[in-house]
Amino acid sequence: MTKNIWAGLIALVLVIACGVLEVVLLSRCYKNLAADCEEIISKCEAETLTVEEYNAFRDKWVDLREKSELLLPHVDVYEINLRFAEGQAYAEDGDYAQLKAQLTVVQELLDYVPHLMKPSLKHIV
Repeated sequence: MTKNIWAGLIALVLVIACGVLEVVLLSRCYKNLAADCEEIISKCEAETLTVEEYNAFRDKWVDLREKSELLLPHVDVYEINLRFAEGQAYAEDGDYAQLKAQLTVVQELLDYVPHLMKPSLKHIV
């Protein structure tokens, strides 16, 4: 009986520790991508952003998306995907004003999504 209780407690601690580690690591990744987004927006404002730079930034998002899709609400992740897809067309056309608008929304979502990962009473109620 005591072994079952200890095994259950150890499993619970491991699950909680993995969850906390996951939230910390993903939050850091989102923060880094948001910082990259700021740089891309600056280049967009200066109208020096190339399609290759945009594609490299988008590839970073795809990598992060793959890591976070299981944990986050799909609506928010999907919205970021849509903004990147629209931004791709604007980057290829050189429409910096529209691209900046899309990237501004992406940046806001990259700042907001990590908030959703953190358990709170507001998210439950």
